[in-house]
Amino acid sequence: MLRRGALLVGLGLLSAGALPAQSTPETTVNTTTSRGPRTVDGRVRTPAGRGGDTTGMGPVRNEWVTLHRVGKDSAGPIDSVRTDASGQYRMTWRNFGADDAVYFASVTAGGIAYFTAPLRAIDSRGDASEITVFDTTSRVFPLAVKGRHLIIGALDSSNSRTVIEVFELSNDSVRTLVATDGAAAAPTWSLTIPLAAQDVRVTEGEIAADAFAYAEGRVSIFAPIAPGLKQFAFSYKLPAASFPITYRAERGAVVFEVLLEEPQGTVFGPGFTAVGPVSLENRTFRRFLAQDMKPDGEVTIELPITRSPGKNLYIAGLLVAIGFLMLLVLSRAMQRRTTGRARTAVSPIAIRSMVNARAPEAPLADRLAQEIAALDATFVKHATPSASMQAAYDERRRELKEALTEALATTAAKG
Repeated sequence: MLRRGALLVGLGLLSAGALPAQSTPETTVNTTTSRGPRTVDGRVRTPAGRGGDTTGMGPVRNEWVTLHRVGKDSAGPIDSVRTDASGQYRMTWRNFGADDAVYFASVTAGGIAYFTAPLRAIDSRGDASEITVFDTTSRVFPLAVKGRHLIIGALDSSNSRTVIEVFELSNDSVRTLVATDGAAAAPTWSLTIPLAAQDVRVTEGEIAADAFAYAEGRVSIFAPIAPGLKQFAFSYKLPAASFPITYRAERGAVVFEVLLEEPQGTVFGPGFTAVGPVSLENRTFRRFLAQDMKPDGEVTIELPITRSPGKNLYIAGLLVAIGFLMLLVLSRAMQRRTTGRARTAVSPIAIRSMVNARAPEAPLADRLAQEIAALDATFVKHATPSASMQAAYDERRRELKEALTEALATTAAKG
């Protein structure tokens, strides 16, 4: 079963600008208590070739680089500088406030934020301070589905089941895919879901609500998708009479996972195997898994149409808990392309079953700190945020800071 700490971690979703896990050759220096001057001396670069040419990298000139600080006491940008003709940048600062602060630099290009790894050394340079940005394209191309996770809850008081779908998409190109403009804008990704779906909504995370749309049995994503991995989730309700139901994997999936809270549920499909159940927040789910599912492969799910006697009702809080947990704690390191860094993110359940899964390279505290900075960077773009947007931002930031505090405390205890 998951403890409260794991739930807090789950509440901290990776944003679209989540930092790539990366090791660096620089000497690691403990700067937690250092109040002396610190520097970052790096460069911003982009694939030099066009049309997919990955043979070289070119400088990004005259672009603003922003230095961020994230700590338990406060977080936000603290300095900025433009890159020179060689794409180089340099900034100097001193630690202040709480000793747990994490620092890193970012660049926004074409409306997309790109980040360094956390700047841990007193003098950060080399890979630790390098930022790779990408050109954008609205020419839609296939995105690989690395993971698809279908979570179906028990019947609730309205005789419906809450369904959560979680995806990990991989952009294997050297361009950030963006949606086209205009009234007939083409999404960056879309998927068919059951026509009987009701109350379709995106789950808080990498995809903003205004970048998600649903119409006539199809969900569409209009958010930019940079090279590497991007995860997102959405939910909806299905009437009990909708089952048995068949889902089609339009683009296939490296891993397709189905979780059923209903103990009498069954899954049928090529390659699907029942594996050990999992427990989430005191609820048990039957688990079915398939690997390397072919495009247009189908899976059929059979469930009873009435509640089992004595069965607890499915609560909305579980939707939040599972959705968040599925999105954060997966850290399967993808092999980096020579032109950029791959982002990592898969579900905590899927990671245990993936072949050749590897542990995350970046510490959890660093990833949470980077999530806070990405959240701040996104929010400040809105000159006049609505009351609901402000409330959502404040709540999300509070959750992330709680998770960061706990992660830092755990790290300190282990150290």
